[in-house]
Amino acid sequence: MNIKIIAVFVLGILLILGGIKRLAAVVIVSKKYVHTVCIVEQHNSEKVYKSGKLRHKNTMVISYETEKYGKLYAKLKSHYPFRKAGDKLPLWFDPNKPRNIKLPFSESCIGISLIVSGLVLIYLGILIVKN
Repeated sequence: MNIKIIAVFVLGILLILGGIKRLAAVVIVSKKYVHTVCIVEQHNSEKVYKSGKLRHKNTMVISYETEKYGKLYAKLKSHYPFRKAGDKLPLWFDPNKPRNIKLPFSESCIGISLIVSGLVLIYLGILIVKN
């Protein structure tokens, strides 16, 4: 076997393991954190020149209700350009530290994309070995 084929298999396996670890972390957090819904209060998109390239920086201000502290606000990066003010998103927060928040959909997408990328690499490695 060629060293490149072995590297493709190893990289695919590492991506799958990373995705499983990411999804396992989401499952563990889901048991400890309080589940609620947040509302996007404000969504900003600005153009930033970084390293000579034009990039878009999306940020959003969200609000969510807690029993102990009332209504809280947080400013986060938005990885989805199609969000707008008024959108409702699922949110999990730590009951002891309500500023420690997680957006489960975003976190799950990262894990799933790692697993899919790993499976594609392993499949390509199998196709190369067969030919």
